[in-house]
Amino acid sequence: MSRAYRIALTERVRRHVTLDDGVQTELELLPILCPERMAELLAAELVGLGFTREGGKAQRADEDGVELVVDLLEGTLAAKISGEAELEEEGRVVGVAQSEAGAREKAETRRAGMRRQLEARMEGERRVLQQELSGRLEQRLRDLRHELDGACTRTVAAALKEKAATLGEIEEISEDAETGSLLIRVRV
Repeated sequence: MSRAYRIALTERVRRHVTLDDGVQTELELLPILCPERMAELLAAELVGLGFTREGGKAQRADEDGVELVVDLLEGTLAAKISGEAELEEEGRVVGVAQSEAGAREKAETRRAGMRRQLEARMEGERRVLQQELSGRLEQRLRDLRHELDGACTRTVAAALKEKAATLGEIEEISEDAETGSLLIRVRV
């Protein structure tokens, strides 16, 4: 008489994952003055926006986890975001085998298959979390664009005023914030 062996397996997989994403872009700054002076003017604008200056860089960490670093001499912005998550997947398989040896073999085969399946589901969860994180960074950069474009525009305007002063006596300065136009009359 043969005996049937009932196999019940439960497998749990846990992972701590660290996620991050970043992007680097150039700021739109015209090289009107020497790079060092343009960096000083840009730094002054960025400090007014909550950045802190450390050497040749201006940095700010926003409450949503986005870290911004502006290289003042290069005129580049690096933005990055990071996050962590605890992932856990659990699976259960039940089967029947006709012998003890067969039960062990079947159990190991099913355990390996279940582990691969759990790992695949966990990888899918990690990808979804990564996409959400990247989406948050992308949205934050869209929100920041207006703020940083304004800082660059004011930096260029300040540089143009300085440059005009070196050419002669400034008679009139007319700025239109809506159109972003700047008129400087200089007597040479």
